[in-house]
Amino acid sequence: MPQGPARTIFFVGRPGSGKETQARLMAEKTGFHILSTGEKFRELREHRDELGTRVREAYDTGKLLPSWFADYLFEDAILKLSHSTGIILEGSGRTVVQAQLIHDILAWLHRPYRVIHLVISEEEATRRQAASASVANRPESDTAEKIKLRLEEFQTCTLPAIEVFAAKDAVIEVDGERPIEEIHADIMKRFGLI
Repeated sequence: MPQGPARTIFFVGRPGSGKETQARLMAEKTGFHILSTGEKFRELREHRDELGTRVREAYDTGKLLPSWFADYLFEDAILKLSHSTGIILEGSGRTVVQAQLIHDILAWLHRPYRVIHLVISEEEATRRQAASASVANRPESDTAEKIKLRLEEFQTCTLPAIEVFAAKDAVIEVDGERPIEEIHADIMKRFGLI
């Protein structure tokens, strides 16, 4: 893995682990750009064209969108950045193939990276998703069946991807079941930013 300060940060974790929240808080503190594939997919879902229809069909059933789509969003963002510009990504690196691709691209660019794994239990993830769906427009987790599907996809697809990053010595595990500000302070401390 390239050495030096990481200016490319990934947030991973079970659905409902607070990835978007922690990515946003870190971006506000560091000035790094932020790319949330989930946010981008929700934006595309609203388009009244063929792409919007396809995104809606997958997203509203709770399924992961194709990994090549997330790959494209990552590649498009990272290849346009100057080496000195920081970026925070949420929702990238969800499969083993994606994780290896990300590592290969960043190694080729000589761009150090870290993966922050927000660890929460399946029970807590279920509770948070149900609560979020009831107060926000989150059709991907508005039924118990969709939540179960998303948690299964995390277990079978994303956990092995996190193991790929861990084998590269890039993963920082953070307890995600604490108050938001406490989690944020812990992350910033680990990066030497507070």
